[in-house]
Amino acid sequence: MFAKPVGYRQFHREEHFNFQLNRWLPFLPEQELFEVAKKIENFKDWKHVMLEYAAKSEGENRLVNAAFYHRAAEFFMSKDDPDKKTAYQNFVSLFSEVAKGIAYKRAQIPYQNGYLPALVVEPKGKIKDTLVIHGGFDSFMEELFPILIDSIPGSYRVILFEGPGQGLPLREFGMTMPYNWEQPVAAVLDHFEVDTCTLLGISLGGYLATRAAAFEPRIKRVIADDVLEDFYGLLAHRVGPVKARLLDLLLKFKLKNILNALLAKAAKKDIVTAWAMEQGLQVSGAHCYYDYLKWAQSLNTRDISKNLTQDYLLLAGREDHMIPVEQFYRQARSLTNVRSFTGRIFTNEEDAGNHCHVGNYGLANEFIFSWLESIRQTAEQEVNEPNLTIDDGSATATKDTSSTAA
Repeated sequence: MFAKPVGYRQFHREEHFNFQLNRWLPFLPEQELFEVAKKIENFKDWKHVMLEYAAKSEGENRLVNAAFYHRAAEFFMSKDDPDKKTAYQNFVSLFSEVAKGIAYKRAQIPYQNGYLPALVVEPKGKIKDTLVIHGGFDSFMEELFPILIDSIPGSYRVILFEGPGQGLPLREFGMTMPYNWEQPVAAVLDHFEVDTCTLLGISLGGYLATRAAAFEPRIKRVIADDVLEDFYGLLAHRVGPVKARLLDLLLKFKLKNILNALLAKAAKKDIVTAWAMEQGLQVSGAHCYYDYLKWAQSLNTRDISKNLTQDYLLLAGREDHMIPVEQFYRQARSLTNVRSFTGRIFTNEEDAGNHCHVGNYGLANEFIFSWLESIRQTAEQEVNEPNLTIDDGSATATKDTSSTAA
């Protein structure tokens, strides 16, 4: 039902549009996406073209395509756009229709003023492990589910949930994203009476899962797909060293009004900046750009990585257009007390070098679940010295965790 095409296509000259088109390639016809891309010059075009093709697909009974055209349309819509909620609801409804043949159930986990939704798959036999999965800054659980589910061993119980700041909790209940992700994870584990689990965080979930594991002892294995050691650091990286230094100074000396004015001016000049900052305000619940960047500074693993004692898998893309690969090495060096560490950097030669390995989901999934099976098979063996393994796609080196990853 859901393909996993290999290769990163050049659909559009604009980097952000091109990445999003590749992101949903498993669910949309490749040749049609080339056709779609030609009609898009800006966010307004994006919305109307995606909704046009959603209607066209539904009329032709291509419900998978229709679902993900609605998802694509919703992605770049303003939070104040009256069509945003409808596009989201259409996506979820159509997903539920096309996923009827998959053995899963929906669950609601009471939390704050509402609930956290989850998609749950129970194994037919004995549960080997519980795999808890969540996304990051802007994904929905319904889009992650089909990318992952075919790769997960059948003996695993799967709980894929959305937390505050994500999907339904943000849109229906106004829950914004906290830095202390261990709280929603604990609510999920309590609800399902989970005593031990593996936690997989995707995209910004690389930070969230690491943070949760530092404070939640029921998490025994951690998978960060991808690395996100410092959220503010990646925002600063994107604006360049000179502007980043200016932002650092304005934040340090609490020059709130000046920073807000500068970023408002930048947003007027660049629609991508405007969209990204609006998304940031919505997810974080911040009331201005200054508060959003202060929130972003709280999302880093510098002070908590030493607390992790689990088996830890860290993934990255060498050519990730969002997260600088230097964060991979900083994160690796800071995990000084983990039981074991494995790192894998995917490359463009493998068609997996971009963010979250868009272009070759299958390769990344294969590596993740091969690692997990291996860790599970040796879980009861005593490890005298934890190992650190870094794989750049062409060679593998193993070092003691006291050494520097390079």
